[in-house]
Amino acid sequence: MKKPGLVGLSLLLTGSFVLGCSSPQNSANSKGGENKADQPAKKIVVELWTLTGNPADAAEAVKKEFIKEHPNIEIKLSTRATDPHKEALRVAAASGKLPDMWYNWGGTLGSYYPENGFTLDLTEYAKKNNWDQKYLKSTLDLATLSGQLSGVPQHVRGMGIYYRKDIFEKYKLLEPKTFDDFEKILKTLKENGITPISTAGKGGWLTMRFMESLIEHYAGSSLNDGLKSFKESWDNPKVVAAYKKWKEWSDNGYFPKGFLTLDPTETKIAFYKATAAMVLENPTFDVTMNKDQQDLNLYGYFPFPTDQTPLRISSYVDMYQINKKSSPEVQEAAIQFAEFSVNPKTAEKLGSILNPPLASIGAPITSDMPHLKKFVQALEGGTYLITDQALPQEIIQKFFQAQDSIVTGDMTPERAAKFMQEEVEKYKVNKK
Repeated sequence: MKKPGLVGLSLLLTGSFVLGCSSPQNSANSKGGENKADQPAKKIVVELWTLTGNPADAAEAVKKEFIKEHPNIEIKLSTRATDPHKEALRVAAASGKLPDMWYNWGGTLGSYYPENGFTLDLTEYAKKNNWDQKYLKSTLDLATLSGQLSGVPQHVRGMGIYYRKDIFEKYKLLEPKTFDDFEKILKTLKENGITPISTAGKGGWLTMRFMESLIEHYAGSSLNDGLKSFKESWDNPKVVAAYKKWKEWSDNGYFPKGFLTLDPTETKIAFYKATAAMVLENPTFDVTMNKDQQDLNLYGYFPFPTDQTPLRISSYVDMYQINKKSSPEVQEAAIQFAEFSVNPKTAEKLGSILNPPLASIGAPITSDMPHLKKFVQALEGGTYLITDQALPQEIIQKFFQAQDSIVTGDMTPERAAKFMQEEVEKYKVNKK
């Protein structure tokens, strides 16, 4: 698998390279962009589906600013939690009732829509409107699916460990530099009655973050990428080793009791109460903690120590995809809103509510997200595409099944590795 390049992320650290994204001649709007005089007189209604929580808060804040400059455009928001949102999009696509634009991810989560002709291909639009000067190349690459630029990039994300500094200080623990260091921390915390890691298995994707980190550690970058592209067999001793460690950590009580049935929204509770010491999250957790009135000085961050060089972290892009069947004026309005959402000038005004790091070149880093700089530095060190976007959705469900079955004892690590390869072979046959 080709590693997505992240050249240009250092620009986020200064916010100094700001292009004229809001000027009429540079706008994505070929009819004059943000020049209000060029807007059609009639009311244009854009239906937008996004996620509850931080994405919804961002969309609402952007909407308030956007209508000041585009009074003839109405953005109608509908929000759902992560898994219901995914399901609602699939159902709407099958019934021909997709909204005008929707929040989505890259990889195989987002590719279903261009593959099946649901999304507007923005490739030529981007060329005409100089998107290569507005967006980080990596985000445009990650939003290009099935040969189409399938959405307007919004954010680039990377995973890392948040930890409670007070707990680490109490037990004289330092940020780990190696995998062995990390395991010693897990052992020390458990011995002192602290749940080392707060996580939740409902939906599979949150626990997947640890499982993929273990695979990266044991398999290394080349094999890990090969597994996801099906060029390497999952029935591999290094995959088995990762699965064995996953089982060991579960049996040792390094995760909350009954974690497989917990909802991901519950993980922060134990972390805030200091009954758990760590969570594996993306940088928008800073925004979440601010909203929850947490003292961010109590928390630190480090990338998961895989012992690989370079130290890659799991990453992904999110975007707004636009309905191919919406009218041209609605599509144009949708693009304007999507671009406005990550415009550096918008970011300067709205700050962390936009959930940085943004996909745009020159977007500033806000002072109320103290861990963001370290996240960006980790991203620049190297990345791999997060597993639930790298694997076909049919196979990621099998991945979730395998990781859960190892914990419950329904599969041995050896059987889980064989199971994964068997499912890959079935998938490949069905796709012929």
